[in-house]
Amino acid sequence: MKASVERLRWVLAGGAVLLLVVLAVFLGYGRYRALRTWRDIVRRSGAHITHETDGFTYSQSLKGRTIFTLHAAKGIPHGDGKWSLHDGVLTLYGKTPADFDRIYGADFEYDEKTQIVQALGEVHIDVQAPGALAAGGKTPAANAPKPPATPSDGKSGGNDHIIHVRTSGLSYNRAEGIATTDQEVEFRYAGLQCLAKGAIFNSDESMLHLLADVRLTGDIRGEPMTVHAVKADLNRESDTVALVQPVARTQGRTARAASALLHLRKDGSISQAEADGNVAFDEGTRHLTAPHLEATFNTASLPQTTKLTGGVVLWDDDAQQPMHGKANEVDTSFNALGAPTNIVATGAAQVALSDHKGSGPALSREMRGDRIVATLVPIGHKTVSRLSQVVATGSAMARGDSPVAPSAGHPQTQEIKSTMITADNLRADLEPGASQKAELRKVFGTGHARLQQDAPLGEQQTSTSDTIDIAFASQPTKSGGMATGITSAVQNGHVVIHSVPALRAGAAKPEPPSDASANNAVYDGATSKLTLTGSAHYTQGDTQLTAATIVANQTTGDADAQGNVLATLLGAETSATAQATHVTADHAHLVQASQAADFYGNEAHPARLWQGASQVEAATLQFDQKQKTLAARPASAGGLVHAVFANANPSQAKGKTASSGEGQVVRVASPAMDYSDIAREATFSGGVHIDGATGQARSQKAVVFLNPAVSSKAAPGAAKPAGPTNLLGGSVEKVVLSEAVRIDQPGRAGTGEQLVYTTADSSYILTGTPAKPPHIADVKQGNVTGATLLFRSDDSTIIVTGAPPGPAQKHGRVRTETEVRQ
Repeated sequence: MKASVERLRWVLAGGAVLLLVVLAVFLGYGRYRALRTWRDIVRRSGAHITHETDGFTYSQSLKGRTIFTLHAAKGIPHGDGKWSLHDGVLTLYGKTPADFDRIYGADFEYDEKTQIVQALGEVHIDVQAPGALAAGGKTPAANAPKPPATPSDGKSGGNDHIIHVRTSGLSYNRAEGIATTDQEVEFRYAGLQCLAKGAIFNSDESMLHLLADVRLTGDIRGEPMTVHAVKADLNRESDTVALVQPVARTQGRTARAASALLHLRKDGSISQAEADGNVAFDEGTRHLTAPHLEATFNTASLPQTTKLTGGVVLWDDDAQQPMHGKANEVDTSFNALGAPTNIVATGAAQVALSDHKGSGPALSREMRGDRIVATLVPIGHKTVSRLSQVVATGSAMARGDSPVAPSAGHPQTQEIKSTMITADNLRADLEPGASQKAELRKVFGTGHARLQQDAPLGEQQTSTSDTIDIAFASQPTKSGGMATGITSAVQNGHVVIHSVPALRAGAAKPEPPSDASANNAVYDGATSKLTLTGSAHYTQGDTQLTAATIVANQTTGDADAQGNVLATLLGAETSATAQATHVTADHAHLVQASQAADFYGNEAHPARLWQGASQVEAATLQFDQKQKTLAARPASAGGLVHAVFANANPSQAKGKTASSGEGQVVRVASPAMDYSDIAREATFSGGVHIDGATGQARSQKAVVFLNPAVSSKAAPGAAKPAGPTNLLGGSVEKVVLSEAVRIDQPGRAGTGEQLVYTTADSSYILTGTPAKPPHIADVKQGNVTGATLLFRSDDSTIIVTGAPPGPAQKHGRVRTETEVRQ
């Protein structure tokens, strides 16, 4: 379009010079005076000519400089003020001998009464182009060529400084100052040709009107170019050219509008241009429309700025790469070579494109904003540019697709992941890829930033933050093309993340969603790991996790926490007595697939688990939420696991009388603890030390049995709901100690191989072996031995069942009861 407008300007400027000459000199008063002077000269010479004169030449000078030269092969007076000239040639000179124009034709008629000059047949005019056209604005040299003795052949092919005009039926009314023709007008210059049907020149208004069917044809860089308009008007005083319904075509491009107005400089170059009504640009399958266009040009008539207003629409009908965009206004800036450097789209600006190449799925891109600014970098010295940066402000949004590996269930299908970024402001940086096309490399967003990624099989991740910084890299698609995928994402300030995992193969239902929050978040696309820092919080299924740093694998759902770890285990139970389980540790590791959670500390600062008043402390706590087990281990061989079991006392809270076991606390220390929530058993081994309100006990092994934690809403006999809500919670049913048991109570000590403590009645059953029967030493009662010793902590009664076996009687049936006096 640039080249077409430039050539059109040349032709119209030349046309203006042409008709001005016709008006002011050839058809004006100067010509009339020349004819009278020629006739007077003939009369004074004494010759008598009644019909015709041959070989007439006349020239006129002013201050020693020739102004014009008139030559006619024949001049014929017809009387009554009418004249005919045959083969007339008028040469008009400018300020230098090299500055001249030439007008010539076969026959002319002039009527002195009506002051009308009529050209009979064709009229040819050779006009030197303005300086800006002929010599780039330079003044012609002193030794420039003199006017030829004979007129041009009308082609001006040998002189690129000449504009040639041809028309016929030209009529000039000297009284009105108007020259008209209804015949075809032809302009020729530098290989370009312009045709129009009819023309009017008004000398008073300095207006040239090309009346209809204005056509410009020629070559641009070896490619054909055409410009067509319904009509054209050139104003010499305002140096403007108005076109009605112009259509320009060159190099596969078409530009059109209902009307256009060109503003010319004094040297003939275009300074500004305006187009109104259905402004459209087409190139192949690409189209651009707008109601109004304003443009500015440099002295070389190359565009410097363009402004499209009133609702701009851009689209591409390409079947493989369709595109659509729109905005209320679009402003474009260009460099000195006419290459675009900056594009600003304002007012509901948006652009979307798709890639349907190959057999894979379509990949799409989209960007929106109240204002979109695109920065372009010219490629070399060409007039084409490469997109380098796009900035969207005001409710900005960018969305794009990227390929992912085919799923196991659909190995032949190329899956895609959709990524959408929104923010108050977005900046996208692009760099040339392998094909030198602009490829997305970074996106930076500020203010209410939001990132959403949707993957096949229902996987989705949504995150919000104050700022977001995303890096992209090219990825090959199955069809052989390239698409961009996220390599890293950095979010800062009030980060909140929600993730929905994909449905795993063979799984009846998807894994539970996860939620995270932190001051900062960093995502690594190569490992799919999300690192949260600063008040980091992470929720995965029934587990809530806070720490200084949390690293979550977005593919597997696994998580690692470091520094001041606090975990909360929530179950599915809804009973009034259900309580959450809490864990503190130095660091932790969670595995989503196996639902395992490991918490780590050290001997000085062990990991700690508690629910209500019950708790466990150890260097390592290992949960298996599928099997509902807990393993506690020390950090070294000499370390211990500490557990506290506190029986709740709900009956007292309701005004009921508490049972003897309610409100008791059992403390256990051991090198190892293994708990099964299904069996409701905590097993301690390797040497156990139990400390309770009624004394202390030691053994090599101990098992703490907990009462079932049944929901208050569950029907009697119903299965216990899944979940670790009451892990280690609930009341202690009994404690069983075995192997080298020793019990110490105030004023009483006992030994045996097994001790069973029942919390319901605070009773103890101490047993032994034939070799080592149970034995109790009481400060008041003395020593008591039997097969089974039964006593309670709340009285002084000891029940002995069976005498200790001896050599003559292995199975005694003696039952002895001893009453201890107070």
